[in-house]
Amino acid sequence: MTETPENKKRDQIRIILIVAIVVIALGAGAKIYMDYTAKAALQTEYEETKLRLGNQLDSISTQLNDRILEISKLGGDIDSLVVLKDSITSQRDQLQRTRRANKALIQRLDRKVTGYQELLVAKDEEIAELKELNTKLLSENNVLKEEQNELNATINKAEQKQQELQQQISLAAKLKAENISFYNINSRGKEREGDFRSRQAEKVKVTFNLAENDVAPVAGHQIMIQVIDPAGNVIFDVARGSGSFQIDGKEFFYTAMQEIVFDNSKQALSFVYDKGSEFEKGDHKIIIWSDTYEIGRTSFNVK
Repeated sequence: MTETPENKKRDQIRIILIVAIVVIALGAGAKIYMDYTAKAALQTEYEETKLRLGNQLDSISTQLNDRILEISKLGGDIDSLVVLKDSITSQRDQLQRTRRANKALIQRLDRKVTGYQELLVAKDEEIAELKELNTKLLSENNVLKEEQNELNATINKAEQKQQELQQQISLAAKLKAENISFYNINSRGKEREGDFRSRQAEKVKVTFNLAENDVAPVAGHQIMIQVIDPAGNVIFDVARGSGSFQIDGKEFFYTAMQEIVFDNSKQALSFVYDKGSEFEKGDHKIIIWSDTYEIGRTSFNVK
């Protein structure tokens, strides 16, 4: 069959259409492929940037936490840094939750990371300044402690000296009995000085005067005598005016007692003790007390 010009023209048009369709299809496919490739590249870039920013935020958060601890130990203000650290953690979490590429978020976080890094450098400078200040304060504190220790030592020395002086004054202010004399008194009231026989007396008399003492103040005192028998016992009878007194919590007995006001006049004192029975044979002691300390003593013998 002979091909007519019309058929030939239709074939040519058909071929042109087929070629055009193929070209258009290839172009569309190429565009789709290029769009897909671009989106994939963009997503890959986003994931890489997201990972980088996430790591940077984690690192900044860790470093910032170290600065917070250091500044806190040095006594600096950390309140605003704690708030900032919480904000960085929140931004990191927001970035991790974002699945699609977000150019605005990436750019914003990128700028913030740069600012955070600059902040870390500034906080390092602040820490260095705080350390220097603390070192200076510690040095000044050590100096103050040394001065305080020296002052305390001086005060302690002065107090010790004061105590020693007070003890010396207290010792110097103690009363002292002088010119002590002893007498026995017989049944007729006759006094005889010195030793005696047991049948000669039931009463004894002790006289003395208080020595002059310009340090001792005018004050009241209890003056007591102890008459001690040969066995070492204090002759004691409450009915005849005897009693007891305390020294450092320990009880002592006295034979007789008088209350006086010391006036530094070398005042004379006299004690008469009526035993009511004969004295035992042997050596006796008489100890004179003022309040809680001994001021004199003498002795006598009963034959």
